[in-house]
Amino acid sequence: MPIKSRKEREKEQRRKDIIDAAERLFFRTGYDNVSMNDISKEVELSKATLYLYFENKEELFFAIVLRGTRILNAMIREAVAAAENGIDKVAAFRVAYHKFTKDYPDYIHIYNYFQSGRFDMENIVNREYAEEISKDVRLYSIVHNTDFQLLPPVSEYTREIMSLRKERFDIMRDSLKIGIIDGTVRPDVDPVEVSILLSAISKSMSEVPPDHIRILESRGINSEKYFMDVENLLRHMIMNK
Repeated sequence: MPIKSRKEREKEQRRKDIIDAAERLFFRTGYDNVSMNDISKEVELSKATLYLYFENKEELFFAIVLRGTRILNAMIREAVAAAENGIDKVAAFRVAYHKFTKDYPDYIHIYNYFQSGRFDMENIVNREYAEEISKDVRLYSIVHNTDFQLLPPVSEYTREIMSLRKERFDIMRDSLKIGIIDGTVRPDVDPVEVSILLSAISKSMSEVPPDHIRILESRGINSEKYFMDVENLLRHMIMNK
């Protein structure tokens, strides 16, 4: 690996300092209550310098979402790799996701905000889909009656977020396939369909409304018991008996 020059190291450190400062502000007050002026003051750099590193506040936010996403995927990879059979891999995935929501609540909050509809996810998905289905951009244009070239470009941060999102989906799908092969998961389960279902359940469990939390607590059910009860229910739904 080539040794980076002092100038390159300084540039990387400055980029990290900017992301750190923005992260503190986004975690503290939320995306919509933070401006590039606020970030420049927090990191003690001019706003002009910020724009040398990030095109706008949205791109900076995506850089922070990517930080959390990398942590989440690393936790899932490690947990799933350690499980011995398919159904245990599925459970390990969900336990790792749950642990991430408990250990990194700020990251899960901004990730959910990233997917909330606040940003142009349709463009992001369309661009990624178009590039994946064919290297011939004309195919996408014909099928979807649109000009692929006119789709706004996707930032490097967003591109990696979507790649990691796909990796998580693939891990869950492959875990279910392994379970079907080793006999721990029902043979009539559709790995793709169930992966989408489990993904939706994981997201909803990180956003339980406060009134529902109070109802559960009134019945002596804390967040950990609720998670394990749901996990046992899901396990019984897909396990091969």
